[in-house]
Amino acid sequence: MNYQEHIDQLLEKFRRNACSEEELQELYSWLDKQSAAGEPYSFANDNARLLLKTRMREAVFGAVGSRYRWMQYAAAAAVLIVCCSLAYWFTRPTRVVVAAAPGKLEKQLLPDGSTVWLNDNSIVVYYSNFSGHRNIELQQGEAFFEVKKDAAHPFTVQSNGVSTTVKGTSFSVKMIDRTGEVKVSVVTGKVLVHKQQDTLGYLLPGQRLRYLKQQNTARIDSAQVGEANAWIHGDLFLQNATLNEVMQWLHDHFNVSVENKRTSYTGDYYLQVKRDISLQEVVRILNLLGSKDHIRFSLHNQTVLIQ
Repeated sequence: MNYQEHIDQLLEKFRRNACSEEELQELYSWLDKQSAAGEPYSFANDNARLLLKTRMREAVFGAVGSRYRWMQYAAAAAVLIVCCSLAYWFTRPTRVVVAAAPGKLEKQLLPDGSTVWLNDNSIVVYYSNFSGHRNIELQQGEAFFEVKKDAAHPFTVQSNGVSTTVKGTSFSVKMIDRTGEVKVSVVTGKVLVHKQQDTLGYLLPGQRLRYLKQQNTARIDSAQVGEANAWIHGDLFLQNATLNEVMQWLHDHFNVSVENKRTSYTGDYYLQVKRDISLQEVVRILNLLGSKDHIRFSLHNQTVLIQ
């Protein structure tokens, strides 16, 4: 039997609705080839052609239903994943950045009712679901927090790998960019300062913790309340500040560059001035304070030089 005779037999079986699923697939493939070659088979009418295609479709989906069903299920799952992804995209917590420009203060009411003040050139970041996850990051500078009490949701400030956790209190966190030092000063309540699982200290009002990143050590001492929040009320208060801390304040408050030629000098400054003091007056005071160690500050355009 030649191929054409085989096709004729299949067509005859088709007319009697006696084709198997494989035979229907073979017929459908042959019809496509005939059409592509410009020699389409002439059915008695269009209904016959449509009938073949309909039976073919039913046979294919019926015979391999399980295979196609899992494909349909996979497609449905893919659609579900996309929908869930889109839902997450539109409902996921959004990142909130609060920043204070050099020489400026910024106050922000947080979603849980707590308040944060940012000192000069400072940045904090939190997420819109903050009320249920009270985590905030101090990325640079200094911030003072008045935390609304919520025993079920501890309030945590992340700063340079150091975590400060409270349940309802007021305190400040300050980062010294040049050294990675972190300072935490407490005004009210009790504060836990830790680095991952290691506790660095528990602080009470009037206490201050200084974490030295380079030495990976922490030291607790006493500090006046003004160091934590005097800057909110228009004063600057530095107690036992290092030269690096003074340099950062000059840069953040006056928006100037600071060049230090005395890198081996650590310094120990006690400084209390009004916020609106001029840079020239600050340089004069710093020269008086540094005279015992032969440290001199000078102003050259927008650069403070330390020699």
